[in-house]
Amino acid sequence: MEQAAVQQQFLSKVSEGDSIEGFLWKDLHWQGIEWHGAEVQKCIFEHNRFIGMDWWSCHLDTVVFAGVSWSETRLRDCVFTSCRFVNCVFERTVFNAHQFVECAFEACVFSECQYLEGALANSPVLDLRIEASRIEKLVMSGNQQVHLQFKDSTFMHLVLTDFDFKCLTLENTAFTNLIALECTARNYSFQGTQLTQSQFTDSDMSGSDFSHANLFQACFKGCELQECRFDRADMRQALMIDANAAHAIFAGAQLECANLSGTNGERAVFCGANMTMTALNRCNLQYADFSDCSMEFTDFSYANISHADFRGGRFMRSKHHAVIDDGTRYGPKQGILPPDHELLRAEQWVKL
Repeated sequence: MEQAAVQQQFLSKVSEGDSIEGFLWKDLHWQGIEWHGAEVQKCIFEHNRFIGMDWWSCHLDTVVFAGVSWSETRLRDCVFTSCRFVNCVFERTVFNAHQFVECAFEACVFSECQYLEGALANSPVLDLRIEASRIEKLVMSGNQQVHLQFKDSTFMHLVLTDFDFKCLTLENTAFTNLIALECTARNYSFQGTQLTQSQFTDSDMSGSDFSHANLFQACFKGCELQECRFDRADMRQALMIDANAAHAIFAGAQLECANLSGTNGERAVFCGANMTMTALNRCNLQYADFSDCSMEFTDFSYANISHADFRGGRFMRSKHHAVIDDGTRYGPKQGILPPDHELLRAEQWVKL
């Protein structure tokens, strides 16, 4: 009876538009109750349970949640600012246009949740496990003391800024359109990970392992990719712009219609890769290994392929227009298109 009275007092304040401030609630069980437009400040919830609730357009500021659980609850257009979550669990909860700003998460779990849209930003502590969940649109930026675990989950549009992947443990997790801006992932394992249509920009990923990963239509712009492993990765229609992939390994990779133009691939290993219609214009490919590659309609125009090894490679209408090929080791050149002398003369005329 006392619990019902406390909850009724809370709901009365919410319905009247009053701000709720300075209360302590312990061991309360909330079920099937709607919070619409609640303003809660400087309160403490200890070991409360929220089940089958609907929170809509609520603002909670400087609130502490300790040992609290949310189950089958929907949070819509809510904002949590400067809150603290300790040993909390969100289970089968739906977040829609939900913002966590400057909130601390300590040993918390999102399990079987849907995060339709929102942000986790500027957290002083972010110790969070996301498992068996589907994340549609989520921005994570400016967080400190990060320890993340993603397990058995799907991320459709995750944005990470200035993030160090060493703070993330991945297990059976798939990404589509992951956007990583100015991130660090040195010697990190993405082995076998789905990263379809993902974008890595101005990130240091040296020594990382993308072997057997799904990088279909992925983009690496301005990234450090030295000594990365892409062996047997699916890189169809992938794009590398201003990337440094020296000593990288692409052995056995699927590179059909990929565009690596302008990439530094010095001493990179492509042996056995499928490079049908791959564009490598203006690349530095000195000492690269293309042995046993399939190179139908591959374009090496204006690239430096000096001392590269093409022995055992298979060409068909491959372009080697205006390449630099001092000391290049070829097998049979059948299938390489002859130089376009008229185009060369025109280019020389333009330079004059």
